Parts: sequence; structure tokens; C-alpha cells
Amino acid sequence: MTSYKYPIIKLTLNHKTKSKTMTKRIAVVTGANKGIGFEICKQLASNGVKVILTARDEKRGNEAVEKLKSAGYSDVIFHQLDVVDKASISSFANFIKTQFGKLDILINNAGIGGAIINPEDQEGLKQGYNKIIGSNPGPLETVFKQTYETASDCLRTNYYGIKQVIKELIPPLELSNSARIVNVSSGFGQLKLISNENARKELEDADGLTEEKVDKVVEGFLEDAKENLIHVKGWPTNYSAYIVSKAAVNAYTRILAKKYPNIAINAVHPGFVKTDLNGNTGVLTVEEGAKGPVMLALTSEGGPSGLFFDKTEVSTEDVIAYVENPEMTSYKYPIIKLTLNHKTKSKTMTKRIAVVTGANKGIGFEICKQLASNGVKVILTARDEKRGNEAVEKLNAAGYSDVIFHQLDVGDKASVSSFANFIKTQFGKLDILINNAGIAGVIMNAEDREGIKQGCEKVISGNPESLETVFKQTSETASDCIRTNYYGTKQMSKELVPLLQLSNSARIINVSASLGQLKHIPNENARKELGDVDGLTEEKVDMVVEGFLEDVKENLIQVKGWPANFSAYTVSKAALNAYVRILAKKYPNIAINSICPGYVKTDLNYNNGVLTLEEGAKGPVKLALMPDGGPSGLFFDHKTEVQTF
Repeated sequence: MTSYKYPIIKLTLNHKTKSKTMTKRIAVVTGANKGIGFEICKQLASNGVKVILTARDEKRGNEAVEKLKSAGYSDVIFHQLDVVDKASISSFANFIKTQFGKLDILINNAGIGGAIINPEDQEGLKQGYNKIIGSNPGPLETVFKQTYETASDCLRTNYYGIKQVIKELIPPLELSNSARIVNVSSGFGQLKLISNENARKELEDADGLTEEKVDKVVEGFLEDAKENLIHVKGWPTNYSAYIVSKAAVNAYTRILAKKYPNIAINAVHPGFVKTDLNGNTGVLTVEEGAKGPVMLALTSEGGPSGLFFDKTEVSTEDVIAYVENPEMTSYKYPIIKLTLNHKTKSKTMTKRIAVVTGANKGIGFEICKQLASNGVKVILTARDEKRGNEAVEKLNAAGYSDVIFHQLDVGDKASVSSFANFIKTQFGKLDILINNAGIAGVIMNAEDREGIKQGCEKVISGNPESLETVFKQTSETASDCIRTNYYGTKQMSKELVPLLQLSNSARIINVSASLGQLKHIPNENARKELGDVDGLTEEKVDMVVEGFLEDVKENLIQVKGWPANFSAYTVSKAALNAYVRILAKKYPNIAINSICPGYVKTDLNYNNGVLTLEEGAKGPVKLALMPDGGPSGLFFDHKTEVQTF
């Protein structure tokens, strides 16, 4: 997947209070007269959502609504809907427009198996599903009989039906302040289950993915099914129509997410749930299966879009082929925890407390400014007391009165410990920690402006040419760089985590750099250790860093395959990114991410950047102020788009 880019997670801030004239959210659930769909309606209704339960069979649909109402869920109504009938969909969309004027939530749950099964053969079904899940290629036609007609019906319902419903309901969804589309998919939709190379290539090409290309894959499959060429053309041996339909839905989800950035659009595998679809051979209850779709429907603003979830987590297993990074074979997409909290937080202390390191100038200074403008109490820190106080005075004079200064040297354990004690004594907790302090690790000649400019451009472009005449690195500068950028950040995080754990919405943002991406480190052992997300430990990261410093000391940088330029800076940021993933796993209740602010004009590069300080600070601030339920353990670029480590 050479052209692959991670799905975009849009993080937005909205300081305006929404109109409360219509606080009741409106949700549509397809295929909802029974099973997971019915339970989704029940759970949405219990969360104060007005639900339109839809089903193809009018009698069963009305009976389902009566059942919910008798159980106390009075705000559920029924409307007939056949997702494969264009006239039915058009009539339904007109009903939504006329009755409600807008739509907030669309959950596409309607789906069929695409194969004829014998529900009496429970043992055969159970073993059959286990074989499919285990990627057993053996034919199971005696258990799952697929004909061209069943395959065609499956694609028409599971893929084309969803497309038709979405296209008709996008207009009312765009009128919502918090629109959500949730496509109920399946673990069977993972591309590793499709051996047809052309189909895999088309569906995994995130950059080149279009609706036309997905349709072409689906049409090609149906043509092969018609000609009885399923095995010959490399389609799945069993349940092929269902698998292709769900893979197509996953691809279409990504296309939609790009096309409609103001709507959170995701696909979700509800789990192997006991339903009529599998002859009730699943292992999860419908209550458990409905949890993921409902959670995505009720995510707070600024949540993820364009992703595939396994129940309530971004899949680390079921869709490796869907979000796999080709450069890091052991890499799995980090888990994004989504939680719902229906309790109102205490308002006795609404003011958030933030700490920003290295903040007397540059990006750190601007971060303080933007946080303060968002009503956050900011502790601006700097190593130099005089410069720190001057920075705070400058902000106070500009109207940012809720910014104070405290001296801090992140490379000094005593200083860090003293600072942590200050936060504990003065505030009792901490909400936001932005580790911005950092140094370049090289000596530059400030007079050689043109040389620095050209040198920085070469480094950014990945030019391996050594530029020692422009960027001179010594054992001392390298050691100082690692001590500040990596060990300093570690010390700060460890001392302040206890206070962050006392916050209701704790955030740690480590200001990193794109140079810290593993593709910039030729040393194979370092790449292997830092890229092994499952086996990543703090000790392993330290070992990589210490090995690098030893090679610097012995003047073996190039021999051992470390970067030719800015090697200490690159290694420090790569280590920092790895440490972010370790912390995110260790502290799931704290949103911990790293971010490259972009190539910003700062003293670090003698103002040779292309972005302003305001632009550079925007990303870190956005991550600091993102709503609860946001991502953790990720690396973002300055546009707050997820990047590879």
C-alpha cells in the first residue's frame, strides 16, 4: 500500500453555544425490527434520542415499536423502509424532511448473509463460522450455499442499499450540528480475507479510492459469481458476497468521510453476535453488539471519522489490511477509546490548568497565548527566570491576565520535582501538560543565513548528504539534546502524571517533529525496536537512545546507520513518539499524543521555517482542548491529521 495515508481524524473547537430550541437528537436505524438493530434503537432511546425504527416488513416493524413502548421507550416511532427500493427510500427521506427538518444520526444496520443456511444444523454452522474466522479456505457449501441470486441480493442490500440511503439522507444530516453516520459492518470485511489481488489493490488505495472504483470491484465480483468463477478469480471460498459487501462498505465509509468532513462517518464491527443472520451461533448478546454502534452515534464533537471500529475500539486485529502501514510490518493502529459519560461534571472548578514548558518565546509562547484565550489558566515555564517573567508580562499587557510564570529546567530533576510540588500545592491537580521545551542538538553559524536555509531544506527533503559545515554536532550537543528533548519530557510526565490523574479531562501533548518518524532513521535495530508497538517498553527505548549516544561518543554515527544530519534531534523525537505510545497504554484515562507543529519560523531554525507561530501553535492547542473521548497514542502533523510513526 505505497500510497496509503492514515484516515483523517478531524479535531475541531467550537466556542459557540448551540441553539437549544431543539435539543432532542433524531436518529434513524435501518433493519431494526429485531436483533442488533432493535437493541440499538433501545439504547439510543435510553439516551434521550428520538428514534425512527425502520424495517421492510410493516407488521414486524410496528410490533417492534409496540414492544419498546411497552418497556417504557416512548420516543420511538416506526416507518416502513426497504433499502433496496429507491422509491421507498425517497419517500422515507421526504418523511424525515417534512416531520423533523433535519437528521442527526443514521445507523445503517440492515443487512443479509448472502448465503442459504440451515438454522437446524447448529453444530455445522458453528464449526463453519469458526473455519471462516480462522481463514480456513476449505469450501463449506454444504453449510453456506451461495447462488448468484443470493450473492446479488446481498450486494444490493449490504452495499448499494447503504449507498442509496446515505445519498438521500445526506441533505438533512448536513442541517445537523452534530451529524453521525454509523455503518454496521463486519470483521469479515477485512481485506486479508480477499485473495483477489486487483480487488485488494483497489480497496486499500486510500489516496486513489473513489466510489466508481468500489462499484467496479463489486460489479466484477458479481460478474464472476454469475460465471461461476469465484474460486478461479481468487474471491473468498465461503460467504464471498457478504465479505465483498462489507469490504466495499468499509471503503465507501472512507470515501464519505473525506467528502463530508463535517459529518463523523465510521464503520463498526459489532462482534460475533447471536442473531438470525448466523443461526444464533454467535458468542455476544445483542446488548453487547449494539454498544459499539451506539457509542459511535453518541460520540462528542471532534471525534474520529473515516475509521473502522471493532466494537468500541479502532481495530488492531480485524482490519490490519485496511489500515496497515507498509513500512512497519509489526505496526497496528493504536486503540482509540470511546466512552460515554452521562453524568454532569462538577462545576466548582471549571477553569482548566495547563503547563507549557519552554514557553518564554516561539511556539511555546504562542501556545500559552492561545490557551489563555480559550479560558485556560496557564503556567508558562522557562529555564531563564528573567525571560520567563518578561514573557508573562508581555501576555498580561496584551490582556491575557490568567498566565503566571514558574521557573523550570526540564533537564534538572530537582527543578522538575520542585515544580510538581508547586502545582500540587497551588492547584491540587493538572489538566493539560504540553511538553514543548526542546533544543536542536547542533551548533549553527547564525551569520550563514543562506547556508542554514538551504541546509534545513535538504534535511527536510531527506537528502542524505552530510552538512557538518552548517550543522555541527558534538558528543556534548547530542547528549544535551537527548537529555532535554527525551529524558526531560519523561521526567516531566512522571512527576506530573499523579496530578493529571486527578483531572476529569487530562491531556498530555508532546511537541515532536516529522524528523522523528522512523523512516528518517536508517539504523535497522533502532527502527525495529521503536516500531514494535506490541513489544515496546520504556527500557527498550532507553536502550536505543543510549546506544545512539555511545555511537556518537565513538564517532560511529554514519557507520552504525544513524541520520547524517540532526541525528540527535531525530533520535530524540523518535524516542519521544515511542514514549507517547507507551504512556497512552499505561494511562488510558489520559489522552496522550505527540504532534509536529510544522516547519515554523523559530530560533531553533533561525527563522527559516514557512509557518507562523500562530499556525504552529494551533495543532498542540487543538489537541489540548479536544473533547472527551478523543484519540490517544497517536502522532499528528500540524493540520491535526494522523501520521505514521
